[in-house]
Amino acid sequence: MSNNNRILLDAIIFFSLFLLIGCKQQVKQLALEDKIRLAVESRKVPVPNEQKVSFTSPEWIEGRGPHSTEIFRHLENYIPTILIEKGATKTKELPKNSSNTLGQELLTTTFFKKETSLNEICNEKQINGIIVLHKGEIIYEKYPDMEPTDRHFLGSVSKSFIGTVIGNLADEGIVNEQDTIGKFLPEFKDKPLENVSIENLLRMASGTNCREHAKDRVSFTDPNHCFYQLLQHSALFPEPKSAFEENLMELVANAGAYESQGQIYDYTSANSVILATIAERASSKPFHELVQEYIWSKIGAEDDARTTLSSSGVAGSYGTMLMRLRDLARYGLAFTDDATTKIASERYLSQINKGDKELFSSQDGTGQRLWLKIYQDQEPLFQSYHWDVVFEDGDFAKFGLGGQGLYVSPEKRLVIAFFSANKDETTNNNNIMYLVRSLALFEHFKGEQ
Repeated sequence: MSNNNRILLDAIIFFSLFLLIGCKQQVKQLALEDKIRLAVESRKVPVPNEQKVSFTSPEWIEGRGPHSTEIFRHLENYIPTILIEKGATKTKELPKNSSNTLGQELLTTTFFKKETSLNEICNEKQINGIIVLHKGEIIYEKYPDMEPTDRHFLGSVSKSFIGTVIGNLADEGIVNEQDTIGKFLPEFKDKPLENVSIENLLRMASGTNCREHAKDRVSFTDPNHCFYQLLQHSALFPEPKSAFEENLMELVANAGAYESQGQIYDYTSANSVILATIAERASSKPFHELVQEYIWSKIGAEDDARTTLSSSGVAGSYGTMLMRLRDLARYGLAFTDDATTKIASERYLSQINKGDKELFSSQDGTGQRLWLKIYQDQEPLFQSYHWDVVFEDGDFAKFGLGGQGLYVSPEKRLVIAFFSANKDETTNNNNIMYLVRSLALFEHFKGEQ
């Protein structure tokens, strides 16, 4: 080879390496806004021929009616979603060791005032699907009104995922539970919620005036209400014809405070969207990537999950994740010693069990109005890390719109996951939510045996 050709070849190699390194650096330096933009561009956008029922917003969010099961089973056909990928991770097999008697045993609670059984609930299609894991094995699994391969709507069970993401970010020192909103979100500077702590967001005690359960349900009916507009920002309600006047964090910040932080347990998804935005900005990663990194790549999922994603890049961190029932059970399993890889450190698990009992039972708070009534005499203690109820024995549970639920007992090595839909105007289809604690207290599950 001549010297001229060698010089030319060396120049080409050098230039190619320069471009390659430059591209790699460019990928590494991709800003959060660019990542979200790319995610929005890659969304699965519903097309009419996939839709089996008439889909109306905002009526669908009532989670009631004959079409609710179809919408909950295939929400990606009705609202734009993005994948949470399992990638090349190996699926964790769930061995079967079915119980011949579990489905027949009687479930009861003071609140429900009616004895029933898992078999009866399933036979009457009061539930779409249910799975019970004990010691890592499936001991009960039925799909009365869905397919095992359906990615079902989680409702607010999704909130536990942002709680788990925050727990992992805190483990890594990226955030701290005592950090304030203002540290990460400039939209809250000099606003009433600026000094609210991550801890009070996790406990639903921020005092935000963007209230979900406002009087006369105006939060779901008044287009001028902060919470109604939050649902628009996240694509659950139709976006306004004109562009949004402010981004979602500006909206919540400008709504102001209803109470001082730490005073009352007032459940609202606004706390979850603030937490998700803190997590995104602190890590420079979109919500779906955070779930993929800290949870989905570790639990041995059998399929990808999905979360809704609006045109402005707001993910469904507070209520609209979609996944298979077995994968929801695998997520719960990852909090127990039966997991191949745990997603909760000892620090995070200890934080879950450090709630505030006084706050949980605060006057006119969500605990007093709901959980203390449903689980009276069943030892509910407090709410923590976006788990709705933490019980005296260390069990914890999260529930969602329409009767979704995940119950985890690290000590009993027990996981109960279920999907539902309100097919009529009664609350009958929700009864497993009222009865799941009764199921967990069966003698069969006491101790590790």
